Amino acid sequence: TGAGEAGNVVVRLEKARANVSSYFTGMESDTPVMINLLLELGEEPEMFGETVIHEMNDTILKFIKQTDMDVSKKFENIEELYKYLKNSLILLERLENLSKEQKLAQIYSGEKGRKILEILQDKAMSRKELQAVLEEKLNKIISNIEITLDSFIKTGLVKQDWVEGDTDISLFLLSDFTLFRTPVVKLIENTKTHLPTPELATKYLKEVNDYFSKYKPTLEDNLIIAQNMLNPDKYDYISLLRERAYPLNKLPKGPGESLEQIGNILKPMEKDQIIKFIKDSKDTVWVFLLTDVIAHTFYPEYLIEKIRKDRMEGKLKKEVAIKHLELLEEAYKK
Repeated sequence: TGAGEAGNVVVRLEKARANVSSYFTGMESDTPVMINLLLELGEEPEMFGETVIHEMNDTILKFIKQTDMDVSKKFENIEELYKYLKNSLILLERLENLSKEQKLAQIYSGEKGRKILEILQDKAMSRKELQAVLEEKLNKIISNIEITLDSFIKTGLVKQDWVEGDTDISLFLLSDFTLFRTPVVKLIENTKTHLPTPELATKYLKEVNDYFSKYKPTLEDNLIIAQNMLNPDKYDYISLLRERAYPLNKLPKGPGESLEQIGNILKPMEKDQIIKFIKDSKDTVWVFLLTDVIAHTFYPEYLIEKIRKDRMEGKLKKEVAIKHLELLEEAYKK
C-alpha cells in the first residue's frame, strides 16, 4: 500500500501479462501478512463482486493466525487451508459465468453497485459525471468504474449511448430491479396434493405461513439474499429445491462431494432462512426451500415523469431528456 498501511492494491505486470491483487494487514498488525492473488491481465478483483475477495482474505488470515497448536494440528490446518484455496479458485472460475439473476444479486451485494443504481434512478449522466458523483457519495477514489458498469449493461439495466454535442458517452437506466423473498410456488402447489407426504406438507405449510406472516424486506435481509444467490453452490441448491423437496441423504451432489461439504453449504442457508430441515414420522430429515429468493426486474415508469419534471426545471439538457425518453420507449416495446 506504499506506507506500510493495511489495505488492498492491484498491480499490473505487463511483461507477465497478469494482474496481482494484494491485501496487506499493515506493519502495525501483530504479524504483518500479505496475501496475493494472481489474475489474468484482463481480470480485476471487482469482476467477482466487491465482497468475495475480501471474504477470501479474511478466511485465509484465520487459517494463518492459528499458530497456538501442536505439530499435528498445524499439519491439519495446512491441509484445510490447501482445500480452502483449491475450492476458492474453483469458486472464482464459476463467478465468471453467472446467470442474469446472479449478476443482479452481484450488483446489489456491493455498496458501489447499489449506489450507482441509486444515482441512475435519479437521472441519466455521462460516465465522468457518474464517477464524480459516486466518489463524492462514497467519499473515496473510484477506479475501473467500467468493470462495475459491465454487469449493469449485460443485464440490460443500463444502455450506453452518445448524446449530440457531448464528448463522453452517457448512461441511461432502462430497467430497474429489486430483491425479495417469496413462497416457493411449485412446493406450495405440491402441498395441495399432499406431496411429498401429507404430514410433511402440513409441517411445511406451517413453516412458510409462520415465516411470511412476519416477513418485511430490509436492506440487511436483501444483502443476505444477494450473498446466497451470488454463491454458485448455494444458487445451485436454490434452483434444485425450487422444484421439489429431497430427503437429506438423497440430495443430489456433485462428483466427489462429501456429506460434510454439503452440510457446510446447507447449514448457513438454514441460518439465513433460505432452506428448512423438516423431519418426518420415520425421523428422516427432508430439505425444503423455505423461501424463494428473487431478483425481479421491472420497467422504470417513474423515470418518465422525473425526466419531464427535471427538463421543465432546467435540471436536464433537452438532448439528454429526448434520448432517454426514446430509449425508454424502445425498451417498453420489447
